[in-house]
Amino acid sequence: MKISIKLNLLLFTLIILSSCSNSKDDSPIFFEDVNLKEARLTNFLLTETNYLNIEIEQPIIENNEEIKEGKIIITLPHTTTSLNLSLKSVNINGSDFNISPSVGAQVLFSQTEFVKYTITSIANSKKSIHYNVKVIISSTPQEQKLSITDFELLANDNSAFTNIDFIKESISLQSVDSLLFCLFPKTIDFSDLTPAIKYHGSKIEYRVNNDDFEEYPVETGKSINFKYPNTVDFKVSNSTTSITYRIIVDTQHPVIFTEDIVIPDLKMGDTYNGIGVTSWTNNGNYPISTMSPNEYSDVISPATGLNNIFTATLTKNSGGNINPDENGLVNIIVNNTPLIGQYEAVARFNLNFNENSWKIVNFPTDKFINDVGYKTVDMKIKGTIIN
Repeated sequence: MKISIKLNLLLFTLIILSSCSNSKDDSPIFFEDVNLKEARLTNFLLTETNYLNIEIEQPIIENNEEIKEGKIIITLPHTTTSLNLSLKSVNINGSDFNISPSVGAQVLFSQTEFVKYTITSIANSKKSIHYNVKVIISSTPQEQKLSITDFELLANDNSAFTNIDFIKESISLQSVDSLLFCLFPKTIDFSDLTPAIKYHGSKIEYRVNNDDFEEYPVETGKSINFKYPNTVDFKVSNSTTSITYRIIVDTQHPVIFTEDIVIPDLKMGDTYNGIGVTSWTNNGNYPISTMSPNEYSDVISPATGLNNIFTATLTKNSGGNINPDENGLVNIIVNNTPLIGQYEAVARFNLNFNENSWKIVNFPTDKFINDVGYKTVDMKIKGTIIN
């Protein structure tokens, strides 16, 4: 009887073991391969605002397991008023991973506490990485000094352009604070120029000939007539103060000679009073005063030690200043003809701008006269003394 009971128990045990071995619950579970590195974020765009800066510290992954969570710190503009923000998009594949909180879900962010975002494999929910996200509101910037930082002028036939050559504090003109000089490399139509401007301030306005200021369309630009005697001013302002610039526009080469200067042959001892030997033209945008050379250079004479024999002046036939587009006279005087031979010299004029008289001069005599970038004018003179 005991043997029979033992056999029955053994049989029952075998049946139970057989049943357990066929149970589906104990079958091994297989997951798709998941590469957690494909779940890394490369950006964190927000729906409500654009960030100023982002720092991303990636999670550390070893053997396809996260061993250290990632971190994201986002700097937002100082104008940000609400920290209820939502993730705009992600770079990860939505068919392989999901993110929580989800894209579009509003979350209350903080400058002191981190918000945790979890990215989980859809194929294997046990595989995930994490990003702790915090925001920083940038400090209110200090108000920048009002100024024009870039002023470019374009000729509307696209033939030439120029940028700021010189800026100085205005001394004589009490209606403006500063003078801004732009000199073109060649003669252009000063009546049709379009400024492109960069500035510090809340707005920029302009006026012509002391009319009322009107806002200047920085994005599109606008043609303005800078031709003398027009005056053009730009005003940069904010809610409390302003600064006004007067724009001086000219060519670097306002004095143009029509031909080389060659005086008639002279005999030894003769004098020569050549009024209007040739003419010159004011191709610039401002009046030019009558002037004598600042120096004579490259002097050539028949004998060593002989000085320059020429005296040159640039004048106007009726006297006074030579206005834009007017012709002037080139005058050459010779008082000393000591030796037979060939004489040459270069008369050099250094052009400056006089903000007190609003014209071009060549002898700096006071604080109102400045070298603003005009090119030096060289006039070559030749003459022969014969027997």
